[in-house]
Amino acid sequence: MENNLEIELQRVGLDERAAKVYLAALELGPSPVQKIAQRADIPRATVYLVLNDLQKKGLITTYDEGKKTFFVAESPSQLEILVEKRGAEAKAQKDTIKNLIPELISRGQFEKGERPMVKYYEGQDTIRSWLKDSFSGEGGERLAILHYNRAGETLQKLRVSADQVQEMRKKYKVKSRVIYTANKGPIDGYSTPDRPAKFVLPEKCPLEADIVIKGNRIFFAPYNVPLRGVTIEDKAIANSMRMVFEVLWENLS
Repeated sequence: MENNLEIELQRVGLDERAAKVYLAALELGPSPVQKIAQRADIPRATVYLVLNDLQKKGLITTYDEGKKTFFVAESPSQLEILVEKRGAEAKAQKDTIKNLIPELISRGQFEKGERPMVKYYEGQDTIRSWLKDSFSGEGGERLAILHYNRAGETLQKLRVSADQVQEMRKKYKVKSRVIYTANKGPIDGYSTPDRPAKFVLPEKCPLEADIVIKGNRIFFAPYNVPLRGVTIEDKAIANSMRMVFEVLWENLS
């Protein structure tokens, strides 16, 4: 099955070495380059180059712990974004990816124990992935805290419309509540029966980033900086942020 997965990954745009390295990183979870090289059976110096290329594609992220750098495979759903960039000719490849995702997810080490998982996003494509991730997957209700005007500016940079965001919510059948501020007061029609929203005065809540809480994940996307975001995955932290949201919600009209 592993050879089959490597072949299928090559069909959707990864070369043989990249497919081996991505699968190794996915199966191992956060790992230093030595372990990934051993698992992929590729020289370490070559694996460094492959990992760098996979980072550019948005399929690998890194973090430092002590003097070591750990490499983390991104969710297989990121492969869809790579394929979409190729346009209409990629339809057959996209279907292949959708068939691959369940098998890849079954191999992934997404439960990382007690240490919170942190993922970084940078650039237009990966922030689109961040936005999609904040709707998709497990976790029930989506809770958001945002600045209406500044969040709108971020969507413009992403070339994503408010209607497209609404379609994502409907597609993934996500219940949602929003606490928001805005430059000129409450926005007529912003709160709806299927997505309640409450307004807070900007001087009381001078937000510098979008905040989204869903399941065990908290998503942050700062304003007025190059497009970037971060996700923290940790049950205790997410539950604490959820309680903060509920306290704010109960105290707003």
